[in-house]
Amino acid sequence: MATLEMDQKKVDGSALKLELTRVIRASRARVYEAWTRPEILQKWHAPGDMNFVSATLDVREGGTYEVLSQGMMCAKEGMTDEERKRQVAVRGQYLRVIPNELLQFTWNGSWAPTETSMVTVFLRDVEGGTEIRLQHEQFATESSRDGHGMGWESLFGKLATALEG
Repeated sequence: MATLEMDQKKVDGSALKLELTRVIRASRARVYEAWTRPEILQKWHAPGDMNFVSATLDVREGGTYEVLSQGMMCAKEGMTDEERKRQVAVRGQYLRVIPNELLQFTWNGSWAPTETSMVTVFLRDVEGGTEIRLQHEQFATESSRDGHGMGWESLFGKLATALEG
């Protein structure tokens, strides 16, 4: 079961953030690999109805990553299926890497190229598997935070299916 919390922008102007927690019935090492190995990442890292295209990961502090996904945009009258296809990229840099415990990285989506946020993934052993606590912060707007919240919920469902199924 997942829980999702969203903080509103504070009076002092601090950034918006969301936090998502989920228990996955898999070892901490296996969950960490799902975030750091492209052959596992491809099984879950595309939100909603989108499909994974590719991933390049240099998982070390200062290393970079890029994940490409493709899917269909909402139809507008007269658009062909080819015109509706949309490829998106998420790119960033790893800030902290503690194998099997923590990943922290910047997050920049091609759909909002001027917004760079930060994601921290905490892993810990719990009864029945691994708890993932994801903090995503430094959003530019509430709508960006809310959209990312929906995206992460979708990804966590796919991650559970990939590792538990």
